Amino acid sequence: MKIPRRHKIVLLALGIYWPVIFWLTHIPVPDVARQSGMSDKTMHVLAFFVLAFLVWFAVCPYQKARWNRLKVWVVLATVIAYAAIDEYLQGFIPGRSADVWDFVADTVGVVVGLGVLSIFSFWPAMLMFSAIFIFIISNLTNLPQLYPEYHLNAVFHGTAFAAFTLVWIQYLDRRSRPPENRKMWLTAALTMPLSLLLVIEVTAVVFDWPSGWTEAIAAVLGTVFAVFISYWMFVPGYQKIR
Repeated sequence: MKIPRRHKIVLLALGIYWPVIFWLTHIPVPDVARQSGMSDKTMHVLAFFVLAFLVWFAVCPYQKARWNRLKVWVVLATVIAYAAIDEYLQGFIPGRSADVWDFVADTVGVVVGLGVLSIFSFWPAMLMFSAIFIFIISNLTNLPQLYPEYHLNAVFHGTAFAAFTLVWIQYLDRRSRPPENRKMWLTAALTMPLSLLLVIEVTAVVFDWPSGWTEAIAAVLGTVFAVFISYWMFVPGYQKIR
């Protein structure tokens, strides 16, 4: 049986992500995690939100989560059971301990993830998650500032906004009424990423969070690059729009 492309991508992502988070939770807490500025419980919620997302679409790559169907409860029970086992095993790792509140945070991430997937289909859910991820990393942690000598801040914003733009364009392409001409398509492709950037920058100013022109310029360049690539290479049908 031929596996659809989306299913292959999700399976590959899950095959990488799940072993990585297992490895990260079974080694002494890395220094970068301690210095990130993100609370431990927030990390747990996000990690298991993503895991629930990937597991669901590995099982049902083209369906929303329906709570009146057995598959949702199987996925919920499987990921929560893994969270319990994962937390138990951490009690044997030097520098770690089994924490019931970490397990609660894991469970919250799973339930919220499946809750989101019961409302949104694949691309809208991807869009929401990537926007939340960028906002949290940009404004609620100091991860991008940990290695200034490597210009990590600019690299993060450039690549993150490029990825977000590609997801947004995929969503645009699958709407029942996609943009009808070149100008409308380009305007639509740029509007959402730049709106997200505006929200991040305004929020940073209002709450006096670290911000600067470097990451803003990198975000704009990442967005423009993604739009250019999509228009001329990955979305050839739009070359015919006039």
